[in-house]
Amino acid sequence: MKKAIILHNMGGARNSEELKEFLYNMFKDKRIISSPIRHILAPLISNLRYKKVWGNYKLIGGSRIYDLTEKLSKKMKQYTDFEVVYAMRYTKPFLNEIIHKYDEVILLPLYPHYSFTTYESSLDDLKSTNFKGKATVTKPFYKDGRFNEIIKENILNEIENPKEWNLIFSAHGIPKKLLKKGDKYYSHVKEHVEMLKKILPEFKSINLAFQSRFGPGEWLQPYLDEELKKYRDQNVVIYPISFMIDNSETDLELKIEYKHLADQIGIKNYKVISAPNDNKKVAKFLVELAHESSNSKS
Repeated sequence: MKKAIILHNMGGARNSEELKEFLYNMFKDKRIISSPIRHILAPLISNLRYKKVWGNYKLIGGSRIYDLTEKLSKKMKQYTDFEVVYAMRYTKPFLNEIIHKYDEVILLPLYPHYSFTTYESSLDDLKSTNFKGKATVTKPFYKDGRFNEIIKENILNEIENPKEWNLIFSAHGIPKKLLKKGDKYYSHVKEHVEMLKKILPEFKSINLAFQSRFGPGEWLQPYLDEELKKYRDQNVVIYPISFMIDNSETDLELKIEYKHLADQIGIKNYKVISAPNDNKKVAKFLVELAHESSNSKS
């Protein structure tokens, strides 16, 4: 009987064609664009955006999400008899190409918080495979003390004197209208920040802001670009609270684009802490999380 833990994430682009595929598949996802004409919009948007966006991607040499996820999978294998593999939502390898090799799977969406646009989309992906074996899905894990100790350690390994730094937890934004439809993401992220405040030492300030918005609608606020304006001549450290693996939103947006903005504002020191990535403690935690989830369903 073949068993696997399958890590699940959005995917990323290592070249321009992969970026075009990513954008097309993302914009045709009903969790991203609910319009019934999204199948018409998706190719239009992807064709219009991918060349311009790839120009920015080249600054970081493409997304690191594949390399880091592969390393994480190998480290996780040290702690389990299950195979550990990964699938992506919008670029290869797709879940439907992976899942049918196994009789039993534990699907582990790499999203600490629930959102229609991430976690629920992973459930859609699983359902679309028509998998006939045993499948368990781990739940969002932002409340888990083991996970939060990893975040605490990541932050304090980079900051010697917290009282001299303003800590901003940066989360990927979503359209505000999704909250009215029942999306729990905003409440989960806010609760997570409050939990982390209780276990972190005293920083000059600790706040939440949101990045990565696009389009004309109102998104979750405060926007990170507006939040940064408060810290002229001060030290700012960013922690990407909604990301498990570094990707274009952290490597390009936070480390390059927002760094440029921070310099324009006159922020004294600007630092971005890496996502959990393939840390050994992360690997061990995720294996434990997966098996606990599976056992609770037995």
